[in-house]
Amino acid sequence: MDETTLPSTGTGRFFLFAIHSLFLYNAPEGEIVRTKPALEPWQSGNSTMTLRSKRRRLAICILALTLLAACLRGLPATQADDGRLVLAFYYTWFDQNTWKSGKVPDVPLAPYNSDDRSVMARHIDQARGAGIDAFVVNWWGKGNRTEKNLKALLDVAAEKGFRIAVDFDINSPFMGGANSYADNLRHLHTTHANHPAYLRYQGRPVVFFYNVARLSVSAWQKIRDRSDPGRTALWIAEGTNLKYQSLFDGHHLYSITWPNRIPPAQTLPKWGNRVRKYNRENGTAKIWVATVMPGYDDRKVRPGSGFVRSREGGAYYGACWQAAIESKPAWVIINSFNEWPEGSYIEPSQAHGNHYLDLTREWAARFKGAAFAANAPLPAPPQPTATAVPPAPTAVPPPPTPTPAPTPYVIEDERVPSTGELIGLKCGYVRTENDMVVLWEVYCYSVPPSEPGLYLIE
Repeated sequence: MDETTLPSTGTGRFFLFAIHSLFLYNAPEGEIVRTKPALEPWQSGNSTMTLRSKRRRLAICILALTLLAACLRGLPATQADDGRLVLAFYYTWFDQNTWKSGKVPDVPLAPYNSDDRSVMARHIDQARGAGIDAFVVNWWGKGNRTEKNLKALLDVAAEKGFRIAVDFDINSPFMGGANSYADNLRHLHTTHANHPAYLRYQGRPVVFFYNVARLSVSAWQKIRDRSDPGRTALWIAEGTNLKYQSLFDGHHLYSITWPNRIPPAQTLPKWGNRVRKYNRENGTAKIWVATVMPGYDDRKVRPGSGFVRSREGGAYYGACWQAAIESKPAWVIINSFNEWPEGSYIEPSQAHGNHYLDLTREWAARFKGAAFAANAPLPAPPQPTATAVPPAPTAVPPPPTPTPAPTPYVIEDERVPSTGELIGLKCGYVRTENDMVVLWEVYCYSVPPSEPGLYLIE
């Protein structure tokens, strides 16, 4: 533990005192222990200490260790790196133009520029106060604003005893193809992941990935062999296909809110069971990360195709948290702390004040105190038992009735294809899966994507 992680209550001094006391008592019972020449209050004019004095100091030592243990229990959860974590997606590309654009459904209580370190410090304080252990920062690789702000955020987090991880976004226009992904991941692992404020779990740096389905499993295998050959990091995949768990170390859904309005109580427990089933069948321990959202509203940034999921005054957020806890995750991730264009923020806003930070504090405490084992395997399916059953009379089947065609619906995908997926001069595609439905969406741009921010889609 470095000194930036020591609590301000003097735990470090208690620790040093306890170590000093233990050193004095590293002698067999009944022996006289030689101390430093300077006289102490319990000495009688010579440099020796009696057995009676030893027992007195032993009692003080035990008291000091008790106080030390009490203080350590108050450390942030990220420092006990095998505990339950509450994380939040975080974005670093806003400025004053964002709040004047008319493309966000609400604005912060204090509109800001993401490059401002005082803003980063404020956000970290707000997150810590709400029980959040780390930000998962959307990162577009080297050579752009998200790289510069990631470096600054790590430094500010170190000062605050907070943690930062990366959401590796392969939709980035600053990365193009497998070679670029591998190069940027090597940079991430060798540079940012070695920062003292980078989030580690059981000693391994944590990296989330967005839209892994754009590449095949074999392509990801090659990328990981080049960028993390020793498998020293924890890679958390996103999407709806568990085949990627043959290579990744955990799974999450970036969004659980779609126009089809499937409730979180149906989505999250189902996915938690799927990951546990995968672990049982493959002898693995993949991490299930449950996503919670306060609501959603991207109608201003995607006019004509956006949709809204009402927050219901916080009731929807509570339903998400309850479903997340029932799914028995190792971690919970909030989508999001400050994704303003998609209306999924919990950051204090003019419309909602501090309401969602307050709710987060309450639910984070419930999650961390819930009684369940995150990696407990599913019980084995029961074996059928032979039971004598009298034969039933053969019934004449009724004539078949035509099966009605399913009602078509759209699976919303907030992802915008990068220039690496262009299939025409200004067109690109996104492939989306939801259980047994595979949807190919083709987008045509007025202006191809080149900078972080908002896109105009025809």
